Amino acid sequence: MADTPKKDKAEEPKIDIPAEDVKKAAALILKPGYVTKHDLPKMVELPWATALADAVTQHFLNDDDDHDPYVYFEQFDYAGGDIDSIIFNMDVIPTRDKALEILGHEVGEKLVTPPEHVENFRG
Repeated sequence: MADTPKKDKAEEPKIDIPAEDVKKAAALILKPGYVTKHDLPKMVELPWATALADAVTQHFLNDDDDHDPYVYFEQFDYAGGDIDSIIFNMDVIPTRDKALEILGHEVGEKLVTPPEHVENFRG
């Protein structure tokens, strides 16, 4: 049986992140340790936020010999179905739970909490 030719994936357009946005995000990654849509409003767009996280990581790998933060990108769900993105420094914010809490506070979202009976079941 012959192989079915694979359709080439349409290449996603490359997203260019302005140097000033990378510089601002890199500074925020160092202090206070995170970047949200309140800092850079285009982070509401997932492809842009992902490209920014990649650009910030590359900045620290290639252009900043003085700092080596553990840069992490995450999206979190909040009550009401809202999803928000955060880029954070795991050397400053060591857990995803803490990042979830900080992002929720920063963007004014309510955390999704399990019902009480689920908490009791966990014991």
